[in-house]
Amino acid sequence: MNNSVTRLLTEKSFTTAAGTETYLLFQQGFELREFCAFEVFEDEDQLAKLEADYLRPLLSVVASSGHGLLLDSLVWRAHPDYVEALGYEPSDVGRLNELAVSRTKAAVAEWRNGNACGAGDFPVLIVGDIGPRGDGYQVGDAAPSIESAHSYHQTQIDALAETGIDLLCALTMTTANEAIGIARAAARVNLPIIVSPTVETDGRLPDGSRLGDFIDRVDNASGTPPLYYMVNCAHPTHLNPTLTRAADDGAGWIDRFKGFRANASKKSHEELDNSTELDRGDPKALAGEVAAMKKAFGLYVVGGCCGTDVEHIAEIAKAA
Repeated sequence: MNNSVTRLLTEKSFTTAAGTETYLLFQQGFELREFCAFEVFEDEDQLAKLEADYLRPLLSVVASSGHGLLLDSLVWRAHPDYVEALGYEPSDVGRLNELAVSRTKAAVAEWRNGNACGAGDFPVLIVGDIGPRGDGYQVGDAAPSIESAHSYHQTQIDALAETGIDLLCALTMTTANEAIGIARAAARVNLPIIVSPTVETDGRLPDGSRLGDFIDRVDNASGTPPLYYMVNCAHPTHLNPTLTRAADDGAGWIDRFKGFRANASKKSHEELDNSTELDRGDPKALAGEVAAMKKAFGLYVVGGCCGTDVEHIAEIAKAA
């Protein structure tokens, strides 16, 4: 495991990227088939636009804030089921993940060269953002077993390990079993991993489990526990009460919780799924809420998820 990466992630404050998928879909007008952002790397015009209007400004605002950046490689759905659903061959999983990571790295290197900004001044960690096998907001009739999740996700994680990725982040997890399987797959290739479930408006995971129970179960069953835990794709009003209660009660799991990627909108997952327009919320107000949570709960990582863009990240980086 890369000790320099794990040390950075526990010693320095990091900001994440924004909600790149919703940016591509609603603000750039890119056809996001099956919500799969990795296809942008095969479209030269759309990729050039993404880099010019989103990625380079993102790098600049985070660099000027003094934070490091966790930068997704947009492979959240670059795993077998979705790759095949889009008409690719099963063997394309490796190629598509390698393409995404290599082009993300190249974009960062180009920005660094143009801004004379070295890694020592501004650390950027390239993240293999692993998504759930099914829907990110709800659990199907049969939740995956630990063994099936491990076997399924190992294909993509093996491919990402070959790219020299800095770390993995299991985003929008809906069940403990799938998160455990992914953590075990990450351990097999010796990559550090952050596990990030999503929560509903009541602070519970889509399968109804409590956040603390999820964290305890994944820690106890993974073999090699994740580096730490986050929540993504939820508004501060959905998560803050749960963290506050845990801190007040002295719950042990709160010490394992170190990050939050906030949605711009206060809407539920069901409402967001049915939305035809982007709800950007109030970037400055969101930043204030996220910054307050970072201070209250000792978070290492803060940033944006659905509905957020460079403006939200600039406000969050400034406030936090």
